[in-house]
Amino acid sequence: MGLKLATFTILVLSAVGTAQADSYSSPFSRQDEQLMSNVWPTIREARDYDDIDWRSVGLSRAPGSSHAQRLMADNWRELRTAARFDDIDWSAVRDHGSGTLPQRYDEETGVRDHGSRTLAQRYDEETGPFTREEARQLSAVWPRIREANSFADIDWKAEGLHRAPGDREAQAFVTEHWGSIRRAARFEDIDWRREYGDR
Repeated sequence: MGLKLATFTILVLSAVGTAQADSYSSPFSRQDEQLMSNVWPTIREARDYDDIDWRSVGLSRAPGSSHAQRLMADNWRELRTAARFDDIDWSAVRDHGSGTLPQRYDEETGVRDHGSRTLAQRYDEETGPFTREEARQLSAVWPRIREANSFADIDWKAEGLHRAPGDREAQAFVTEHWGSIRRAARFEDIDWRREYGDR
């Protein structure tokens, strides 16, 4: 009886340890992990996590809890470089809670950095924190959107866009500096060097 109880205790503790290891290694349940693995080759092509059309890959919504989804969104630039969803090192994501992972590759610039770059170091003097395509979109609607009191007030659908151009960091920067940025008569006239403080 004592041997059976000891064996049972070891099995229970082992199962608990495995569950804890799994919960630390991934913020997704087993079922959500399977869903993510199935659609990963397609969704990893999205430039921004918020751009993913879940219905187009057969899902009614993004898998995972709100915490898991936030973790994906905040670290998307690095996470999407994993060839398979199972290749993601979640402990590295948690260890770098700021959303930057070490030794990452920037697909837009082709530069490998070490996770220490800031948005200010990434801006382009002509397009700011936006890609060329995003800058083109903003330029086309600039005369109308610059009239908005707040960047957050802009009705992008009315402007023919399904969402605000740019990633979260770009949108946050423009929101914060909107009062100054909107003074430019044309998007191309924005002095990004001044907005970023000559960095």
